Amino acid sequence: MNRNRVVLGILVAGALTLPSCIKKPESLLANDTRRKEIIEALATNAAMRAEVIDRLIGPPESRAAVIDRVLKDESAAGDLVSKIMQQDRGKAIVASKVAADPTHNTFIRMLMLTGVMGESMTQKQADALGFGEPFAYGNQDRTMRDLKKIGSIIDSYAKQHLQEEGLRYPVCYDFADLESCLGKKLPAGSLKDLRVKDAWGHAYQYHTDREGKTYILVSYATDGKYDELGKVGPTQSYDADIVFSDGDFIQWPGWIRKAEIR
Repeated sequence: MNRNRVVLGILVAGALTLPSCIKKPESLLANDTRRKEIIEALATNAAMRAEVIDRLIGPPESRAAVIDRVLKDESAAGDLVSKIMQQDRGKAIVASKVAADPTHNTFIRMLMLTGVMGESMTQKQADALGFGEPFAYGNQDRTMRDLKKIGSIIDSYAKQHLQEEGLRYPVCYDFADLESCLGKKLPAGSLKDLRVKDAWGHAYQYHTDREGKTYILVSYATDGKYDELGKVGPTQSYDADIVFSDGDFIQWPGWIRKAEIR
């Protein structure tokens, strides 16, 4: 018996001296090949997968609270959802499951509120699933943020050229998508990191008067059609266009405070 214990002790001591046993976890993960092996092992083992999820977001009974905290942080929610929903297949799977499994409701609501589900379904489909309001709000919020970012680039360009050449805004008299006209008038790469389509997948439209004294940026919203309103202030219809002009929103969803759009 004692002899067996001695042998076992020698084996354990020997094992601990091996390089793989004395490495810290972070040193193993720093190796690309080793890290991929570890991730693959976790992904293919159901028990390990469950343990990782439990450690990240807590046991099943407390996950609702975690998700609620994420929902309150728009930036964190947007980043998380964007990574999960990068592929259209992911959107399709989530959309097809929601009606059948009520436990998905909180997560789907988060997706809707961050505007990432826009191109994968229509407003009517979202209404039928019971998510019409968060779907509309998320798409409108994301679209307004896009329009404001694009508008800030146009305004900055105008300030510079007002001093240098007496010009105002890049002239595009006919309504056109951003890349067709505006993208060619602004300095190269100005729109590179910006979305040129709204949350529903429709191209943003840009238009000026003949002298470039004023401009409008338009999202055709849910229905994808120009409603020819343009300057009515807050609206009460999902289909109403969202319009940004000369540094401010002149038509927008009435349930969104335009001053809070960043």
